Amino acid sequence: MGEKIAAILTCHNRRAKTLACLASLFNVLPHADVYLTDDDCSDGTAQEVARLYPAVHIIKGNGNLFWSRGMYSAWNEAIKGDYDYYLWLNDDVELYPYFWNELIACEQIGGGNCIISGLIEDGNGEIIYGGFDKAKRKIQRAGTPQSVWLMNGNVVLVPKTIVEQIGIIDPVYHHDSGDADYGLRAQEQGYSVMSTRQAVAKGYANTICRVRKGGLTLTERFRRLNSPLGAPIKISFYFRHKHFGLLNALAFCAHLIVLNLLPDKMVTLIYGQKYTE
Repeated sequence: MGEKIAAILTCHNRRAKTLACLASLFNVLPHADVYLTDDDCSDGTAQEVARLYPAVHIIKGNGNLFWSRGMYSAWNEAIKGDYDYYLWLNDDVELYPYFWNELIACEQIGGGNCIISGLIEDGNGEIIYGGFDKAKRKIQRAGTPQSVWLMNGNVVLVPKTIVEQIGIIDPVYHHDSGDADYGLRAQEQGYSVMSTRQAVAKGYANTICRVRKGGLTLTERFRRLNSPLGAPIKISFYFRHKHFGLLNALAFCAHLIVLNLLPDKMVTLIYGQKYTE
């Protein structure tokens, strides 16, 4: 294996999961360079990583980076090196021993010079992440890599040539949408985004509804909507306008506002359980 690989992660107070993720990575790729954003962890994550894996490059965050900006910070350091591949990892995944071979094999099947989004399964074997096709169906296992429209960033392989063309994650995104945006940018530049054929890691599903939370006052709902863990109107507009046009962006943001103006009972009457956590 002659490729130079930079693995990119961000973490915040998930020490056991972060360490398990790194252990599964180094079990397969012991010579990978790792760039880890420590987003002001208070549980000793950074100290334990430094003790167990002193070669890991640790980038200090301020506690307010969240996923996209944490990944941006780590990647911004990694691109200073001369790497053939950049490997995104969520710090809560545990990679399977064959994960690297599967990523590379799928890139070759895709003709090379394409992004590969790894399928992630939960403890029951259900696919929970990887991406969606243009019909908004979650990508599932198949005998050949599937075309991904909206990409999840849990385990992603990005070749150097694509990074040289389109750059790294857009720092406008705070927590959500940085992964989907990157995949769409690649596709808009003529590159393919493909899935793996099988799950390459075990992970955990996030079932939080970002666009609305019940049981809150009107002020609390809008505060949460515009928080990093919600679906901030400005960032939602930016993403939609960038990829789907002005009318789509305006319509979606109007939907967010109306959805959060309506009381809980009316939302349930109209949408059922769609916007409950």
